[in-house]
Amino acid sequence: MTDEEAYKQLKDKAPTGYKLNELILFSYPVRKLRMDVLVNKQPDGSLVKVYNVLLRAIQSGFHSQQKLFEFLGLGLTDEFILRELFALREKGYVDLVSEKWIVTPTDGEKFLKDNTILRIEEEEEFEFLVDGISGEIISVKENPTERNKLIKFLEPELKLAPKSPDLLENKFQELADVYKQEHESKSYLINYAPDEIKRDYEEWCNYWLIEYIPDKKSNQEAKLEVRTFEQLKPIKTLTAKFNSEYKHFIYALSNSDRTAFEELTEVIEEPIQIETPKSDFSTLTIWETKLKFIEALRNVKEKILIESPWIKRATLDYIHHFEKLLKEKKQLVILYGISEKDEHDHFTLKKVEELQKQFKDTFKLIHLPTHFAESKSKLTGTHRKLVIKDSDYYIQGSFNFLSFGKTEKQQVANEESLLISKDVKKKWEQVVKEYALKLKP
Repeated sequence: MTDEEAYKQLKDKAPTGYKLNELILFSYPVRKLRMDVLVNKQPDGSLVKVYNVLLRAIQSGFHSQQKLFEFLGLGLTDEFILRELFALREKGYVDLVSEKWIVTPTDGEKFLKDNTILRIEEEEEFEFLVDGISGEIISVKENPTERNKLIKFLEPELKLAPKSPDLLENKFQELADVYKQEHESKSYLINYAPDEIKRDYEEWCNYWLIEYIPDKKSNQEAKLEVRTFEQLKPIKTLTAKFNSEYKHFIYALSNSDRTAFEELTEVIEEPIQIETPKSDFSTLTIWETKLKFIEALRNVKEKILIESPWIKRATLDYIHHFEKLLKEKKQLVILYGISEKDEHDHFTLKKVEELQKQFKDTFKLIHLPTHFAESKSKLTGTHRKLVIKDSDYYIQGSFNFLSFGKTEKQQVANEESLLISKDVKKKWEQVVKEYALKLKP
C-alpha cells in the first residue's frame, strides 16, 4: 500500500479534535520462534462420541470389561478402547473398582451433561514472535513479518543469542495468552521447554506510524497510532507504547525536526534559481537556503563548517557531498547536539561517524553537549543554524541544515536565512574561539 492510498483511507479517521499530520512506513524488529508446546485441547468430535458411548454404556450397567466389550461387539483385547478407557480414568471421568468400571459422580457426570469440558493433552508445534525491543510475546497471525527491513526501521534492543532460553524466561503467561488468542479459546497451553527452541529468526513487522495533531485552538499533545501495513488494522498494544515510553522513536523515523507541523497536501512551486548577491547581505527563503547549502557543499575550496542541532535522515542527502570534498582533502567541520532535546536519527548518525573515522585528519565531527561537558562550559549544546564556506560567505538563520528533509511539494513553517559575505574571516575566528576548536590553518 502506498502512502497516498493509506492517507486517503485514514484522513477522515482522526480522533475527535485532531487531524492527520504524518504517515511513516517503518519496520519493527522481532524474533520469530518455533517450538513444541504441550497443549490442552478439545478432542475431535468423533472421539467425543466414543467417550459418550463408553460412559453411558458403563452407566447403564455394562461395567465389567467383558460386558462392555460384548455390548460394543468387540474382542476383549481391543487396544483402542482399552487405551481410551484408561485415558478417561487418568482424567477422572471413570474409575476401576473391583474390576468394574464406574462413571465418577463429579467429572464423569459433568462430561455427560456438557461434552465441552473434556480436554486432551497433546504436543504440537507453535510459532510466535518475541518483540525485538521490549521482549514481549506477540502473535505472528496479528503481525505479519518480512525477512528484509524497510529504509526506515528501529534497531532491535533484544541482543540475546539465537535460541537462548532467556528469550522465554518468565514468559509462560504471555505465551499462554497469545496461544489462547490464536486458537479462540479452544485450546490452552499448559507447558513448554524454554531450552528446546527449534527455530529462531530475526525478522521485521512492517507498520504505519501515524501522527495526529490537535486543532490549532487545542492545547492537547500530538497522538501517535500504529497500524498494519496492508490492512491498516490498529495495533493497540504498540500504539499505547508509542504514546508513552516509545515516543522518542518518532525522531528516528521522521525527517521533521518536530518544531512545527506540516500538512500532507501538495503545493506545486516553480524551482528557485539563486542569483549571486550584489551586496554583503541578502535574505534567502527556505528553499533558497537549501539550494545555497547544496551549492556550498559542491564548491568548497578549502573548508566548510556546519552547525545544526540535529542530525536526521535529511543528512543522508548530503553524505555523498561530504565524502567528495573529504576525498579532495578539504576540511569539513560539523557541530551538532543540544542536551535538552538531543534527538538524532541513529542510522544516519552512524553513517556520518563512519565517514569521520575514514577521514580523521580532515573531518571534525563534534557532539557539542559532550564537548562542553569535557571543557566544563556552561553551554549545553547549540540551537544555532550556521554554515561558513571558505572565506566567501556564511549563512545563518532558522533553517535546520542537517534535519530539514521536506520538498517544495509540501507546506512547511516559514523560515528565513541571511547570506553574509562580509567579515567571513572574523566569523571563523569567532566560532573557533567560542567552541575552542582546533582546525588546520
